[in-house]
Amino acid sequence: EEKPIQMEAAEYTPLTEREKVLFDLRGFLLFPAVLSEEEMEPIRAQCEMLRQNPEQLPASDRILPGGAASHLIDHPAAMRVLHQIIDDETEKIRCENCFLSYRERGDAHKGWDPHAGGKSVNPNYSYQYHDGKIHSGMTRVVWELNGVGKGKGGTALIAGSHKSNYRKKLPLFDDPDSGVWESYECPPGSLLIFSEAVRHSSCPWEQDTPRTALFFAYNHINVRHHKPRVSDEMLAALTPERRRFFNEVYHPQFDR
Repeated sequence: EEKPIQMEAAEYTPLTEREKVLFDLRGFLLFPAVLSEEEMEPIRAQCEMLRQNPEQLPASDRILPGGAASHLIDHPAAMRVLHQIIDDETEKIRCENCFLSYRERGDAHKGWDPHAGGKSVNPNYSYQYHDGKIHSGMTRVVWELNGVGKGKGGTALIAGSHKSNYRKKLPLFDDPDSGVWESYECPPGSLLIFSEAVRHSSCPWEQDTPRTALFFAYNHINVRHHKPRVSDEMLAALTPERRRFFNEVYHPQFDR
């Protein structure tokens, strides 16, 4: 089996004070050019096969994040953030799901769609700061496998909306020209991480190179939002360290 990426929280470079404050203030962080071309090549190839000829892939690779994409499940660049905002123990972090976002210029059915945002007691969307620590509910980890130009697509976000007291009023700003939406530009291999409690939206893609992005959802082991889409073949092909991200919902204290 492939040698797993180191897993213990203590082995990761912790978030800087600036990064923690920015995530708390804005609800998202962008890390440019995290993945190398060598890392991305097999993942891009898998994504293309999933689009064109999924039956040509091994059964273990037909469900994301199986296959080459499994390299991203516990990638240190993502885990150093998740350990700070979900739980500092890896066994208490679950991977809810993963999907491929593929868009070409002019894809009308994959355009503007604002959703989420605001304070909530729903544990899947709750964002809290308590006793010196961030507690983010469901958290999106987005790997941009192709570059994103400024204002040309990607994901738009309303910074700070994860802490808005007027959750049900946020649709007042859903016009993309309302002046509150932020977008980003980044090279291939970049990493975007945001709280699901931030109001966000896909955008019309306006680049010749298609958008190819993998969206992971992570949550605490105590709760679940998505219906699991994993297969026995996918799980069997993962290392034990990566397989545990797909444990059922429970509290690890009962294992003791």
